Amino acid sequence: MSKLGFVGLGKMGSALAIRAVQTGYSAIGYNRTKANVSQLEDRIEMVPSIGDLCEESDTVIVSVTDDLADEDVTLGNHGLSDHMRSNRTILDFSTITPMASRRISEKLKRKNIYRLETPVMGGPSKALRGELVAIVGGDKGKYEENLETIRVFASRIFFGGNIGDALTLKLSLNLLVAGYAEMIAEGLTMIKKAKIDPKLFIQVLNATPYGTEFSETKGIKMTEGTFEPSFYLRNMRKDLYLLVQSSQEHGVFLPTLGSLFETYIAGLSMDLGDQDYSAIYRYLLSVNKLD
Repeated sequence: MSKLGFVGLGKMGSALAIRAVQTGYSAIGYNRTKANVSQLEDRIEMVPSIGDLCEESDTVIVSVTDDLADEDVTLGNHGLSDHMRSNRTILDFSTITPMASRRISEKLKRKNIYRLETPVMGGPSKALRGELVAIVGGDKGKYEENLETIRVFASRIFFGGNIGDALTLKLSLNLLVAGYAEMIAEGLTMIKKAKIDPKLFIQVLNATPYGTEFSETKGIKMTEGTFEPSFYLRNMRKDLYLLVQSSQEHGVFLPTLGSLFETYIAGLSMDLGDQDYSAIYRYLLSVNKLD
């Protein structure tokens, strides 16, 4: 098996690296913030620089937070563009703007380095089980060459077309995810105001066709006030902002997006950013003086 190099070892990047090791791959990792990777040091080999990672790995997987971080690790001084060998491929799992993705890929291609944007649906727990849904954009031939590696992490894989298209799909799907969490939070807020048991609301919801994996797991946790993060509220706010930018680029009016974005900004202002995005319920309880 090839050796996989992981750049970015936050919640998702760590889960991807552990999954690779569990399925028999050799894995090495690099993270810009050294303090965040102590829990991985006995599971994968850590290297001090991107140059070392490129020297030792066959395929590089990037999982960072935003445009700036992605451009830093790919195009910055001593980044991937300075060290990757010609004709190698980067699988970029980061959720960034389609505009930045196109810009990064074009600059890498000038050095004969290929990049597949590979945004995924599903959190770290699904990554550990290899049950992510992956949407891949980029060169079709490189996509086919790297399918075996992507299948380590994803049970369903879709080719999304050109660079930028897969990320547009991912961001549009995240609009549904954020909206669903918001709607459940609003329903629970109404129920609590009416002095009805919020757990009954979730039980009834899950007995209908409108129940989902979210309502069956996080729905109950919301009623209990438990918001351990699988996906940070601050990152959901970030993804909504990326979609706002993309909608402006395309000249598309998305009224629900605007309302959701403002609500998640307000949640962030209440120091809920490091909690799960379902903690938007806590924001609604607070503004309605129900907490």
